[in-house]
Amino acid sequence: MRIAQDRQPPRSHAMTRRTWRDSVRRIVTLVLVGVPMSARASLAVIALALCAAGAAAQAPAPSDAAKEMVGAWEISNAARDKTCPVTFKLEPAVGGFKLDLDEGCGTAFPSLKDVAIWMMGPNDAVRLLNSKGMVVLDFMEVESHMYEAERKGEGLFFMRTQAAIKAATVTPEQVFGEWTLLKEFEKPLCKLTLSSTAAGGENYKVMVKPGCDASVADIELSTWRLDSDGLLLTGRGGSWRFSESDATTWERVPASSDPLVLMRQE
Repeated sequence: MRIAQDRQPPRSHAMTRRTWRDSVRRIVTLVLVGVPMSARASLAVIALALCAAGAAAQAPAPSDAAKEMVGAWEISNAARDKTCPVTFKLEPAVGGFKLDLDEGCGTAFPSLKDVAIWMMGPNDAVRLLNSKGMVVLDFMEVESHMYEAERKGEGLFFMRTQAAIKAATVTPEQVFGEWTLLKEFEKPLCKLTLSSTAAGGENYKVMVKPGCDASVADIELSTWRLDSDGLLLTGRGGSWRFSESDATTWERVPASSDPLVLMRQE
């Protein structure tokens, strides 16, 4: 995995659109010297056609990998408590293709504030570039339609399609039941029931079983709910947020060296 540090992507040896247009302008200027005014309009039309043809010739055909990227995606951090919806397009732009970033992206990730275009890199990497043509994030596919990038000083970034996120969304019905809170996967701290009893809004009641460790009992957990950022347990003493690891395991976020795990009882 490559760490992005606002670097300039390799320049193409091919003539750029700007260079092509400048060359055409110089040629037309030379040709028009001494040409009667009545003929200049026709020559100007021809020059414009040449510019358009040249620009079209300079726009590379998108690869199959680029075509697969078209659509709605989401960029997030590891905990997914910060997200950035992005839509990739195949509309040509200088140095790559156009994209649309959600208005809140710059707030969630300041480094994305100036992202202007995207392009495919070596080994089908997906690169996000700023207005100066510098690489801000360099995503590599780590699973099918799951991309990962690292930025120095900011940690890991993840990217996957919004459709995949929606399909993977957990419903309350999938969470109802008996669970155990464990420390470091091995030390049971407390057994509890994430019940189906409504507790106002999107909240449901938590029933804590007797014999819980003081670290859990002191929180006095009373409700739970699901939201876009995971599962939230709330009590009089505070709240704990968990991110799904798999269908039976949730880990408290942000991650720490002393993990707290919520595991379904078999």
